Amino acid sequence: MIKAIIFDLDNTLMNRNEAFNKFAYKLIDKYIYFSIENERKKVHEILRIADRDGYRSKEEIFQELSTILPWKYRPSIDEFISFWFSEFPKFSVPMENALEVIKEFKRRNIKLGIITNGSIQTQHSKIDCLGIRKYFDDIIVSDEVKIHKPNTNIFKISLERLEVLPQEACYIGDHPINDIKGATEAGMKAIWLKGFREWDDSLVEPEMAIDNLKELLELV
Repeated sequence: MIKAIIFDLDNTLMNRNEAFNKFAYKLIDKYIYFSIENERKKVHEILRIADRDGYRSKEEIFQELSTILPWKYRPSIDEFISFWFSEFPKFSVPMENALEVIKEFKRRNIKLGIITNGSIQTQHSKIDCLGIRKYFDDIIVSDEVKIHKPNTNIFKISLERLEVLPQEACYIGDHPINDIKGATEAGMKAIWLKGFREWDDSLVEPEMAIDNLKELLELV
């Protein structure tokens, strides 16, 4: 019997791709010079590639971009990072059907948790901008506990806080290694949310996979 459901945040509960697209244009409009709309789109693509779906430090991104972009005003690295961390969460949007699914599981008295890699300030800001904090019994941001997915210990901490056994919990995420491999090795039932990352061919095929969060309501 499933007593707890634990979610990844970026591209699981929150549509990070959509949020990044909007944030990137705000950054471009503030700092980058362009004369035609096509140039604006090219810079957006450069930013998207440099970001690597969030799996890269902002220091690295700035160092790469600082000499290749047509800056109308080039910020210091501190200003760049501050702008990113303060502005990005404001564009947070929930994944399709996320709120409906969360509310239904709460109605069923299933415990809910979040495990997300990332910085404390940014990830908590995203959660607050989404307005979903009140639905969750436990939230873990990797920088808070100094353990990052796919390390199984971060999953074990969540299970202990929620007071459930591994076999009594499901974990849902989009990343084949960080989410699915990590949760599976921690003894949990892992469900892969498709559509954001290609499956890693070095891994065994996931036991369960979904295209939309709403499918969870029938699986769990």
